[in-house]
Amino acid sequence: MSNLKQIRETIESARSYLEKGQVRSEASVRQSILNPLLRCLGWNTGNPSVVGREYVVSSGKSHYQLDYALFDEAGGVIFVVEAKAPGKVDAAATNQLFGYATSTETLLGLATDGRYWHFYLPLDGGTARERLVSSIDLTTSGSEEASRMLERYLGRGRVLSGDALQAAREDRERFALQRIVQSGWESLVGGSNDTLVRVIVKAAKAGAPPSSSLHQRRLKETVRAFVSHGFTFPDETLASAMQDSRPPSGRTDRPSASSRSQPRRVRDPAAWIYRGERRVEKNPTELYVAVIGHLYETRGGVSFYKKLQEEIRGRKRLQIARTPEDTGVIGGGARQLPGGWYISTSLSTEAKRRYIERACKVAGIAFGSDLVVEIAGAHGAEPRS
Repeated sequence: MSNLKQIRETIESARSYLEKGQVRSEASVRQSILNPLLRCLGWNTGNPSVVGREYVVSSGKSHYQLDYALFDEAGGVIFVVEAKAPGKVDAAATNQLFGYATSTETLLGLATDGRYWHFYLPLDGGTARERLVSSIDLTTSGSEEASRMLERYLGRGRVLSGDALQAAREDRERFALQRIVQSGWESLVGGSNDTLVRVIVKAAKAGAPPSSSLHQRRLKETVRAFVSHGFTFPDETLASAMQDSRPPSGRTDRPSASSRSQPRRVRDPAAWIYRGERRVEKNPTELYVAVIGHLYETRGGVSFYKKLQEEIRGRKRLQIARTPEDTGVIGGGARQLPGGWYISTSLSTEAKRRYIERACKVAGIAFGSDLVVEIAGAHGAEPRS
């Protein structure tokens, strides 16, 4: 295993170079950040049988030059690395990486500009996001977290043994599942899906005998969670779950005719008023994205995003960042904002309201007077990030 202490120290040096603006070109990325870290991870960059720099590969009549080809003990390419100047890791760079991996039949790849490190399974097919294993930002991630991630996917011993490939595949499957769950949850709380609500509540009701206190607690917790997002349950059994205790007789009062006539799903009112102008959105998520984007356009541009990032970041998530991966969520849980930044929308309705309040603070306007939001169901606690 690589020396994690040495990796951490090298990461801290790289972070210092990046924060001081001393890394400005692809050459400086390689010299100041990539080469030192590869050496810490067990790759002797001075030995051409271990690391091939500007490595030329021929495919038919075409010739490709890989920034870095990392070799196994038999001399085959086992890992490809595409290095770019700061801010230049884009779709074109990723496509280059995938092309090089295809030409060399390499299963693991990395695209980096020194700050952002994106690890891929380049031959697995699908979009770039679907091939992504994990990403890290050296300027915002803890040195311990970053060093363990680099060792996990890029440590020479782990790459040669196949452990890095196995870990990458396991992590990619886990992140794919997270994307599905996030997308499903976003669809649930942002739209209408009565069938799914009924299925979940039915499962909660079946979780314990109806006469038991456990049944009542589970049912209350489930129903209240949905009510916090604007769902209503006129069914008498579900209405009873919202009561603090059951009547002595063990029976519940039947709902009134007006209650029975309520729809199964009430969409959250989602409106905002900015200095007298009222705007209506489809749901709290659309409101959240619209308000943050409007404040960007009217209250400071990118500097507003940067200040907001520090104001709402959690222990493990930035919430708002230049790429969807850097927000801390994967898949449909991040929405693009004006200016090309992304913001996580995998939040409770109450958290969205709180973050809007913080955004007003950053923008220098008064929440509740200069900007007013009207969101029903904003009762949940702010999520742990």
